[in-house]
Amino acid sequence: MIDNKKPAVAILFTNTAKAKGTKPFSTRNSGRVWTIFSRKARKYGLNVFLAHHKEYKDGRLLKCWHKENKKWKIIKDQPIDIIYSRFAGSIYKHNKVNKKALKFKLDMASQVTMINHPILDDFCWDKRVVSETFPQYTPKTFVVNTLHGLKIVLSKINTKKIILKPRYGTLGRKVLVVDRDKLPKKIEKNTLVQEFIDTSKGIKGITKGVHDMRVIIINGKIDHVHVRTPKDGLLKANVALGGSKEFVDKKKVPRKAKIIAKKVDKLFKGLYPRVFSVDFLFNEKGRPYIVECNSQPMIDKYAFGKYADPSFYDRLLETIRISIPVKVVESY
Repeated sequence: MIDNKKPAVAILFTNTAKAKGTKPFSTRNSGRVWTIFSRKARKYGLNVFLAHHKEYKDGRLLKCWHKENKKWKIIKDQPIDIIYSRFAGSIYKHNKVNKKALKFKLDMASQVTMINHPILDDFCWDKRVVSETFPQYTPKTFVVNTLHGLKIVLSKINTKKIILKPRYGTLGRKVLVVDRDKLPKKIEKNTLVQEFIDTSKGIKGITKGVHDMRVIIINGKIDHVHVRTPKDGLLKANVALGGSKEFVDKKKVPRKAKIIAKKVDKLFKGLYPRVFSVDFLFNEKGRPYIVECNSQPMIDKYAFGKYADPSFYDRLLETIRISIPVKVVESY
């Protein structure tokens, strides 16, 4: 029996957790992750419900999943108090903005407290906006739609190698590092072109070679930091592409990177709660560059395995708990 006196946390997904079958996920690992998360949530007096985002309507979930007595059960017409969004990808599919999906999420955010607000999502997913907002802290960046457009902007980039990536994208998918004299034969619409930042000198006192550094921020404070390194001979460090990561003491993060991260966060100080990351590259002189921001940093790896740190779930759940609006009930 669900105790509806406890605040209800909705975890909403892009493609998974559809209300059919006997469990919300097709992979065992995903089921384990959200079982651990749900179990921890109960210690904070919270009930967790998982659902496909289209199950949301007017502050309720039409159908959702709840872990009860070691089994996943489908619950119908569940009222919720706060949303932890994992479905921004539905808005930015195919390297463009789905305006209908964006409106749906904006309407949702006007009804229920949400991590993260669509404004923060949009900033993080649109790499053009990040570069235009902080040109002094990002690699030189242009957006092109054709091969002709790419050839025009090349005159404004001095590096031998260039970066080509989707304007809206995650997990390093479709990111190319190419020589400027070996361009692809075709360019997709909304392609970002950036100067290449040579990170082979590493970060002093932290790592010696090619890298990127992720700084995770919760409500204005740096929560934790990790550095990712690619497979030998490669340049992309995403764990999803075979890279590895190592947690870093916050005290070791270069001061310049901390200052930049705080400037990014300051843009959103009016949005509460917020959990996002700023990813950095450091050039041969130790200068930090924002490579991207992420409003949905991967949290699955924290549950168990090589990169486990379930204490992050505790801090995230405490943030959720204190962010739930107080219900005012009039009774005389």
